[in-house]
Amino acid sequence: MPKKLSYILTALIGIVAYLFWAIPFRSMLNYHEEFQLFQTDADYFLSHLTQKGGFAVYISEFLVQFYNNYWIGAFILALEFVLIQWLTLKILQNIHKSWSAKHGYLLYVLSLIPLLIVWLVLGDVNVMHSLIIAVIIALLFILLLSTHTSRILTRCIGAVLAIAAFIWLADAHHYRIPNMVLDVHNIYNTKTSELLDYDLLVRGNRWEQVIRKAEKQQPDLPQSVCATNLALGMTNQMGRRAGDFFQNGSEGLFPAFSKDPFSTLTTAEVYFQLGLINTAQRYYFEAMEASPNYKKSCRCIRRLAETNLINGQYGVTRKYLHILQKTIFYKKWAQRTLSMIDDGEVAIMNHSLYGRFRRMKLREDFLYSDQEMDKICGRLLMQNHENVLAMQYMLLYPLLENNYVKFVQYMHLVKDEVPYSQEFADFEKYLHKP
Repeated sequence: MPKKLSYILTALIGIVAYLFWAIPFRSMLNYHEEFQLFQTDADYFLSHLTQKGGFAVYISEFLVQFYNNYWIGAFILALEFVLIQWLTLKILQNIHKSWSAKHGYLLYVLSLIPLLIVWLVLGDVNVMHSLIIAVIIALLFILLLSTHTSRILTRCIGAVLAIAAFIWLADAHHYRIPNMVLDVHNIYNTKTSELLDYDLLVRGNRWEQVIRKAEKQQPDLPQSVCATNLALGMTNQMGRRAGDFFQNGSEGLFPAFSKDPFSTLTTAEVYFQLGLINTAQRYYFEAMEASPNYKKSCRCIRRLAETNLINGQYGVTRKYLHILQKTIFYKKWAQRTLSMIDDGEVAIMNHSLYGRFRRMKLREDFLYSDQEMDKICGRLLMQNHENVLAMQYMLLYPLLENNYVKFVQYMHLVKDEVPYSQEFADFEKYLHKP
């Protein structure tokens, strides 16, 4: 097979892989990045080396942190895919030297098999990136042995040495859930992909994109409905457009608690945006602790730092920020936030985000009930009339519960207590519906 053609085909593989991960499946990269916390200090490095397969896991986590920018993450994956194919081809050429000239095309096709298997397996979001590193390490050892030893040695002693090195450097449990293996039903599962897409958009507060996604395909899962409603509320369209989308009762506003990590994160964001800081803090903490492989979460650590900052718990805030200072992508933010704390209360109150949440959060203790979230939203609104999101949630809640009497009561309450607004006017149409 001509080398030029081989290079062209390999380059095409890289381009396809890059576009594949950068566009339709970028949310998978976000999921892997947000549920790990790679730290740059020596203790973190040494803790991995003492574990079997820790080297592959460490290299993997180092690379996965760059998924913070999915364009960079897709580029890394594309390079790794190309490397797997190239290493496999070189090994085949070394082992079957007599075939190289006559059967070059066949060898090239065979070199695609490991790549395609890895590509397929990665469709399960619980398969860790460390699997790719383990495969690359194994291929490197086999290539090294096939290059510098005889064919007989390669097949016998060399194979044993390669396996031994692989076990120590690369062997690890590459599935996120301990004591479980790959489930073929989870490979590129459309429902899982939908949830991951919404999770990515909610994390970036890209509310208009959430709505556009829901317009293309009606959301029908509690978390996707929840994300859509949150986006409508954040863009002040809940009263006008909630009826345009599938609704599954009040659970579409506040889904029941689930130990599923990325589902919990969407619900946590609802509480955070409403100003229910303590509840949001609990959900973010539970989402991180519910991670089946016991890894910390960079996304959750950041939010926990913010919720404690809003609550004035500066000692706990500093603890989380010092952790983030040991990262690459969150270091500057952590340093800026530490400086703001050092500047005092005035700096925090003047902050566009934290100052607003300070004013929004409830100042009185009360008995919390997740069955009366409409009343809690009412408390938020009565305390701060600027909390338009709380008003929208309070008014939509009884409508989704088919409690028209309560909806009318809430409408009169808002009309008497809160300055008239367009967001309120959007709900008046429901007063005239049978």
